[in-house]
Amino acid sequence: MFLQSIFILIMYISLVEIQKKLLSHTQQKELLQEKQELEEYSSYLDQNEDDLRRFKHDYQNILNSLKIDAQEGNVKGVIDKLSEYTNSHFNEEALRKYKDLNHIHIKELKSIVFSKLTQMYNLGILYSFGCESEIYEIPQNIDLLDLVRVIGITFDNAIEAETDYFNSNFLQKQDLRIEAMYYQDHDDFEFMIRNRIPNSDITLSQLTEKGYTTKKQHPGLGLANVKQFSQKYDNVIIDYHIKDTWFIFNLTILPIDEVTD
Repeated sequence: MFLQSIFILIMYISLVEIQKKLLSHTQQKELLQEKQELEEYSSYLDQNEDDLRRFKHDYQNILNSLKIDAQEGNVKGVIDKLSEYTNSHFNEEALRKYKDLNHIHIKELKSIVFSKLTQMYNLGILYSFGCESEIYEIPQNIDLLDLVRVIGITFDNAIEAETDYFNSNFLQKQDLRIEAMYYQDHDDFEFMIRNRIPNSDITLSQLTEKGYTTKKQHPGLGLANVKQFSQKYDNVIIDYHIKDTWFIFNLTILPIDEVTD
């Protein structure tokens, strides 16, 4: 009996150590991914700063050249030079890649959007992201990890759907599109994401079914976990619907005092 107890104790200690190592490995992977994403974002900002410096340096020369053309009545020359400079120095896709991320001051909420925007950009999916509000905090009763998980799931669902429709020839590359936004007014928080769903046969009940996916032989995320999130918090409102060729998902977190009062 004594030896059995010793054996069980040793096994328990071993399992704890293994669990710690696994957790440490997972944390290391997450930290490495976050580091890589932040380095890419930093590189992007540095590149934009360099472009801005070059623009300021060239500005006076460009202005003088345009003035001469304008004084000579060469309006077409002015327009052509502006168009040429704009096309050669400003990449619209690059400018929109991380648009509005500077308004998000919660690193977890910024990081998840950053990683998904990078993923869509690399996949060639047209997208837009907006965050005009300055976001410093969310209602205190919400676990940030829960919220980040939900946002990640909805992004993954949208990306999966667009990729699947392209691979199935339902959509051309130029028709793939995902739109998302953060918004905050006073103490609430809102998240919206929508993506193209040209297949009218898909129903909301399918989308919320655990394990559902538009891909064959692939375990889908669905929206079952999102429903669990809304059931966990009384101040969370989730709405999703299909309109025309769009699947639209809205998440609103109300201030906790609006629910308890």
